[in-house]
Amino acid sequence: MSVMRFGSLAVLTGSVLLSACVPNGVYVDPFNPWGVPTYPPATPMPVTYVDVYKYQGSRQCEGGGTPLAEMQRQLQASGAIISNSSCGTDGRMYSALCGTADGRINIFTISSNSMNTALAQGFTPLTNLPEAQRATCYNAPSSTGTSTTYPYTGSNNSSYYSYQ
Repeated sequence: MSVMRFGSLAVLTGSVLLSACVPNGVYVDPFNPWGVPTYPPATPMPVTYVDVYKYQGSRQCEGGGTPLAEMQRQLQASGAIISNSSCGTDGRMYSALCGTADGRINIFTISSNSMNTALAQGFTPLTNLPEAQRATCYNAPSSTGTSTTYPYTGSNNSSYYSYQ
């Protein structure tokens, strides 16, 4: 009995003493316990994306504003990483009055690391505009430069609407 007690006490003492030699948080290769300690490989952070928007600055009956491609070049020049871009509307209602805002926005999907860069450029998170919708870009240059005018045919009104 005393030999078994001595043997188990020796194993317990040896394991306690040897465990004190291992630094905390360090991975020790079981096949090379006295070699150079190595740390486990770092797990890369997943890339996340956020949507941001900025008003084009276009006006009713006038068009204008900053085209999607130009705004994308400005955002990329500031260092933002863009994965997707599209035009859209802010989802708000506007009175039909020439020269007033039309609610057209440019929407960009950027990496979350680029968010501060986009905010510094005047962009806003799309989550602040829950009614916003992606739409077709209308401010592309026209091939003919002409417009077609159609009469309004309701209730003896002789006003005209012009479409490009």
